[in-house]
Amino acid sequence: MKKLKYSIISLVILLTSCSEFLEPQSQTEYVPRDINTLNELLIGNAYIDPNAQNAYFFLYHEIMSDDVSITSETTNHTDNQAKYSKAKPYFSWHPEMFNLGEENNYYFSVWKSHYDKILGCNAVLDYADKQSMKGTTTERSFVKGQALTLRAFYYLNLVNLFGEPYNYNKSALGVPLKLTSDMTYEGLKRSTVEQVYAQIVNDLNTAENEFLKLPVEQQFNKEARITLPAIQLLKARVALYMEDFDLCATYSKKVIDNWGLKLLDLNDFVSVAAAPYYQFSSYNNPEALWLYGYSGDFTRMFTEILSLNPNSTSITRRMYNASPALVSSFTSSDLRLKNYVIKESTTINNYMPYGKIPVSVTYSTDFNFFGKALRVSEAYIMLAEAFYHQNKASEAVAVLETLRAKRFAKTSGNDYKVPTTSTSGEALFQFIKEERRREMCFDGLRWFDLRRWGMESFSHVWKVEGVVEAVFTLEKNDPAFTLPIPFDAIEKNPYLEQNTLASPKY
Repeated sequence: MKKLKYSIISLVILLTSCSEFLEPQSQTEYVPRDINTLNELLIGNAYIDPNAQNAYFFLYHEIMSDDVSITSETTNHTDNQAKYSKAKPYFSWHPEMFNLGEENNYYFSVWKSHYDKILGCNAVLDYADKQSMKGTTTERSFVKGQALTLRAFYYLNLVNLFGEPYNYNKSALGVPLKLTSDMTYEGLKRSTVEQVYAQIVNDLNTAENEFLKLPVEQQFNKEARITLPAIQLLKARVALYMEDFDLCATYSKKVIDNWGLKLLDLNDFVSVAAAPYYQFSSYNNPEALWLYGYSGDFTRMFTEILSLNPNSTSITRRMYNASPALVSSFTSSDLRLKNYVIKESTTINNYMPYGKIPVSVTYSTDFNFFGKALRVSEAYIMLAEAFYHQNKASEAVAVLETLRAKRFAKTSGNDYKVPTTSTSGEALFQFIKEERRREMCFDGLRWFDLRRWGMESFSHVWKVEGVVEAVFTLEKNDPAFTLPIPFDAIEKNPYLEQNTLASPKY
């Protein structure tokens, strides 16, 4: 499905930008009179524009995880050294990563991008309930439900980047909660992780109630706007992060059972030159329940850093690849590796540290579509984890096998079955975690999973000219599992207290 056309709204509602977060500059230029105006405002100011090349929301998620490694290629051209330094601070979880990124002209403010969109959500919500606002109850519910869900979505992302994991220290500082569109930010401090999650839960609960007021046909209207199954999937995800496994199971089952969504059988997709990879971010995908994001945002950290091969001024390789540990976790009959993880090109077999995004015939990012889709498969994998924690091992195994049956070659017999040695106890939980890694690879969730699963130690090997130069190691419960508050945010708002910073790895 082509991306939803984003209209240009010339009349601005409290929103020139939040570029000076927490120090905006604009004043009200236009007061909306009807709900339809607010509905249009959502497109430009609350949703992520799929054309927005300056949209920075998800680009840091993967480079910090164990699904990414530096290439094993020997690319020892003399022009490469400057390129190596660009993403090194992020790859090594450096406490000054954003400052160093700025020095290398490689800093992208996900903080600003999120709060820009949150301000858009707030502007819509501030006006939606005004008595002077013309529109039906249904129109009002649709607008409010979208704005609340998007605000929850952005805060969930922010608090899992800049706050400690909920199940580790919910009393830790999270991010500031800005819930109105007024221009007063003086003294706005960071709320706790628990307070941010409480707001996320409240927003999603209210959004669900608003969508339940809509006609059934509008609850899952495939326009790339928020849908009720998307709200329910996000509720399940939040419950999982909060370790409310009963609620996670309830909402995962709602997504699976109530919307006619089906698991994609990877056996049915045949790659051709014009379509080398399946188009996941389309409602032609039977798993898709919401399309979102700019394609380049998911690949920016990896596609812009090329290194030259020896004695060449034109032959290049990507500097980062999918990690050997991830690639080797797929068995030969598992069809996900060749469908989920994109190769470097039609002639290079290296696997890239991204996937399930639209690509062209040359395997380059295709910007004519949304970047990602929320998929029903996430509900299956969450349900399996919830069942495990509810001491329902057999039910967890059954859910996993239902999912895996659509991911393995039909000619492989019972390869999709969970090994008998992994059907109970700690071995089952380990298998669920491994299966989640495979199924959800490069969906922007791995870093969050590593945090909530105990912040276990792992390493990134750093190579220069194909030779190991250093090994960067995240220790158990390392402070680097939580990102530093960006320098420009603190400059704009001195009330933002910095996180405990980790020791530099280099």
